[in-house]
Amino acid sequence: MQIDAAAPSDVAQAVDCLATAFAEDPITGFLLQAGLNYRERLMHFFSLLARARIALGMPVLVARATSSIHGAAMGNTTAPPPWSSELEEEWSRLELATPGFNDRAALYDEIAERSKPPMPHYYLGVIGIDPTMQGLGIGARLLKSFCDRSVSDPLSEGVHLETANPSNVRFYERAGFAVTGEGSLGSATLWCMFLSHRSRHDA
Repeated sequence: MQIDAAAPSDVAQAVDCLATAFAEDPITGFLLQAGLNYRERLMHFFSLLARARIALGMPVLVARATSSIHGAAMGNTTAPPPWSSELEEEWSRLELATPGFNDRAALYDEIAERSKPPMPHYYLGVIGIDPTMQGLGIGARLLKSFCDRSVSDPLSEGVHLETANPSNVRFYERAGFAVTGEGSLGSATLWCMFLSHRSRHDA
């Protein structure tokens, strides 16, 4: 299994993998309203995020074996530039097609902002593995590869993320993350977590 940067040609396969991985995720289910046509909205959501981040040079990583992609992770560096007007317009269409999205996203953002670290950091927005490949260490390798990019950036002092899956909290804690805050996201709890690179800067 190889972890490397995604190319535009990888987006369709990576998005399909992520949509399967997030089929029952509390965060995307809350934001995009699980139910009728949920997978279609989920794929559009991940496709937009992946295409925007690749275009801006933000971290988009895939776990591949030969021609198949079995996992993906993506997020932002310390200072992501704005999206293109075309992608912003496409995002607005997604919002309009998902009733109540802006109100739910505002609640999500309010919880996340309260616990976001003040120092420059990378943001891990999405990480997902093909459910049939769970237990093989792919998620841990994707996480380490994303965090390694943050460590190698002299401007970054850590990695921030959110999760609403209790088992994920333990997974991230084993990797060195600590819970910095939490809040209610519908019927789920949203945990905000941070991995500090302070030991690197103090060395």
